[in-house]
Amino acid sequence: MKRSRHSRLPRSSAGSVVLGVPVCSVIALLVLGAAALPPGPAGSEPILRVASASALGTDPALLSHGPPRHLRIYLTGYSFHDNTPPLSAIISAPVLHRTAGGQGTYQDPITVAVPGTATTMTWKPGTRFYLPSVRRYVIVEDSGASPAPPGVDTHLDMWIGGQGGTRGATDDCMSKLTGTVPAVLNPPPGLSVMVGPIFGNRACRVPLLNLLPGGAGGRPADPNPG
Repeated sequence: MKRSRHSRLPRSSAGSVVLGVPVCSVIALLVLGAAALPPGPAGSEPILRVASASALGTDPALLSHGPPRHLRIYLTGYSFHDNTPPLSAIISAPVLHRTAGGQGTYQDPITVAVPGTATTMTWKPGTRFYLPSVRRYVIVEDSGASPAPPGVDTHLDMWIGGQGGTRGATDDCMSKLTGTVPAVLNPPPGLSVMVGPIFGNRACRVPLLNLLPGGAGGRPADPNPG
């Protein structure tokens, strides 16, 4: 579904996750497909995907990565109501989660989508960021975000959840986080976190958003932050 400010491109059936496939088969496909992944932007590194008992991927602390980098990004959200297909949590490149999810901690970052298709993603699956504006760690596990607008390093489309909430409530929640914000690529552990999904228990859980000057959408930056 196309959205005016934070659209996601339709995902092909080949990029959809087929539920019920044995975990061992999925891991085998991930390993075989790793060599075909396109390189990410400068600073991103290959990842090692290893099976764990709790999810499809490995502990984020074991994913290989480069040094932290501070970026300027365009952040948007997508939900259970406007995912592709709608009313689902399907993702195209699972690493830690079988479907979109996460609590926003270093160990359990929240799913984000990036521009491109499942085979042409601008950041490799498993790439992690920290988003100070929402105080969550996130991990690349989905594709279909719209291209980044001018003046930013990338576009991240963040999963907010939304099951149990109305379409109107989730749309309003997404508007609160939308804008040009700072991000840390390859973040260290221990940064401040508001634990839990963005939209949970029928409520939107985001801190006060301070957008960067010249932000492409959302509320204007607070001239006197703090």
